[in-house]
Amino acid sequence: MRLIVLFFLVVFVGFGRAETHEGADLDLVDLHLLLKQINQLNQVITRYQKDPTKHTEVSLYSDQKNELMHTFALQLLNTRERIGINIEENEKQQQVLQKALLKSSKNNDIYTYFTDTIQLKNLEVEADMYGFLKKIRTSTDFFSQEKDIKSISTSYLIKLETYTAKTYTIPNHLEDAKKQDLQSALAQYKIKLQTYIDVLRYIQQHPKEVLAKNVLFNINMQWVLERIAGAINHIFPDMNGLQNAKILLSLGLLAFLLALRQMVTALFVKALDYCVRFTRKNANINIQEKIRNSILAPISTFLFIYSFDISIDILYYPHPAPPHFDMYLGVIYISLIAWLVIALFKAYGAAVLATLASRKNGFRKEVVNLILKIAYFFIFVLTILGVLKQLGFNISTIIASLGIGGLAVALAVKDVLANFFASVILLLDNSFSQGDWIVCGEVEGTVVEMGLRRTTIRGFDNALFFVPNSELAGKSIRNWNRRKVGRRIKMIVGLTYSSPRESLQKCVLGIRQMLLNHPNIAKDHDLDSVSKQQLNDHHDYIMDRQNIVSIDDLMGYKSNLFVYLDSFGDSSINIFIYCFSKSVVWEEWLAIKEDVLFKIMQVVEECGLSFAFPSQSVYIESMPTAPHA
Repeated sequence: MRLIVLFFLVVFVGFGRAETHEGADLDLVDLHLLLKQINQLNQVITRYQKDPTKHTEVSLYSDQKNELMHTFALQLLNTRERIGINIEENEKQQQVLQKALLKSSKNNDIYTYFTDTIQLKNLEVEADMYGFLKKIRTSTDFFSQEKDIKSISTSYLIKLETYTAKTYTIPNHLEDAKKQDLQSALAQYKIKLQTYIDVLRYIQQHPKEVLAKNVLFNINMQWVLERIAGAINHIFPDMNGLQNAKILLSLGLLAFLLALRQMVTALFVKALDYCVRFTRKNANINIQEKIRNSILAPISTFLFIYSFDISIDILYYPHPAPPHFDMYLGVIYISLIAWLVIALFKAYGAAVLATLASRKNGFRKEVVNLILKIAYFFIFVLTILGVLKQLGFNISTIIASLGIGGLAVALAVKDVLANFFASVILLLDNSFSQGDWIVCGEVEGTVVEMGLRRTTIRGFDNALFFVPNSELAGKSIRNWNRRKVGRRIKMIVGLTYSSPRESLQKCVLGIRQMLLNHPNIAKDHDLDSVSKQQLNDHHDYIMDRQNIVSIDDLMGYKSNLFVYLDSFGDSSINIFIYCFSKSVVWEEWLAIKEDVLFKIMQVVEECGLSFAFPSQSVYIESMPTAPHA
């Protein structure tokens, strides 16, 4: 994004260059001169601090000093600004002074020795400052971060602070004039040393100002603005060119970046499609379009806010934007990044996990759902911590306080924690899956989703149940879907008491044979091939447990078939029928059961029997005699 802004600046400034004279350049002020100005303010502040009545002046000069250090930090990475310290001349003078120190030491010339020592220390301090400026310019590039500036400034700051530990004692036997000269020179040296330390501390504490968007990509913003101002003054001589140049440049950049939002977003989505290859293999164009639309909004909003950020920085140049503006803008950036991460995770992360879940022996859908919810929770927590840090809160203190109050929090959310761990237990026990038909207490229906706290179940009356996971984990669960083959058909067929014994026997045998020949009724020999296939599909799992539990009962295979004369009822002779359909699907089971009933009726009719119905017989032992007339 910054490269795009850089390109626009170069193109935009190109229109202004035609209005400037060939070879014209701005009057640049080197960094060493800024250091001298800061040092002069330090001298004044040091002098006024001794006078209690000068408190207002000290505050005023301190503000000016901070303003100069801010300017120094902004210009630090601007390679068009000269450092201003002749290091070659500095090194030559150091060598001369070192020889002079040896000579004055031999001659026991104390005054000359102290004078040369202070001059040498001044040169060494300037050489160290030059080393810092050179180091920070050569070691800092477009991708440098605040920690890099802090690291460099800290190393040189430690070196300069070691100089302050060394004390100098002026001999008392010197003349008063010489002692005053030495004291003045020593005081000037200490103030210079303190000035350089103050500057390094300021840079260490404000690395963002040094980077300052890398001085807008190492282009001198003042140079850009003055060329645009020159073009404006050439056309409109009466207008304030510099201020209008800021407005024109900020509005131009804003319009340019807003126009690029769609293109940048499209390139970003293309890059994601290239990285996540499965989206390019997906034949469903609508799904791909929904994925793109889900991440389009956060990216577009981020670029929109970033466009205003750059425009505001230009309007405030050479001063930074107000601290509160940057703080709240940082909160917006963190929120937008979290929004983008969640959108990416929903679009691509969920798709990847769903792909894994759809594979044979892959993740269960409940595990995928749990991973997604935990990921969203951590993204939310990290976003909150980032926002709090941006607002100035001490995150370490907050985390520590959470650790101290962990017991109170645990007691307050014990039900939430109980439900969370219950969801983990249900996943480990594999009691049910999404889409299963379960019965738990008074709740019966199809499992829609298992969450971190509760499980959603759709009842057969289309009501939606929200059942806490702890309740499901603590009660017995009947899972009707955990059966591979065999859904029970159980009935009693009642025949009339007038049925002959031979006909009843023929009817029982006929019904049994009909069920044995029925293609949709489970038999033992039908399950052999299914069990073998199941052993192959779950070889490791079955081999570990086949000697411990019944595999047919574990996996859900039933093939019992019973047809017997059962009892003499109140009004019928009852035949007991007990068998299992091969299909466990409700609709298919109903069709099979209906077909079995029709075939039972056919067998009963062929045997010449009839179905009994509830009835009562009244027996009269004797009729009363009617009286004679």
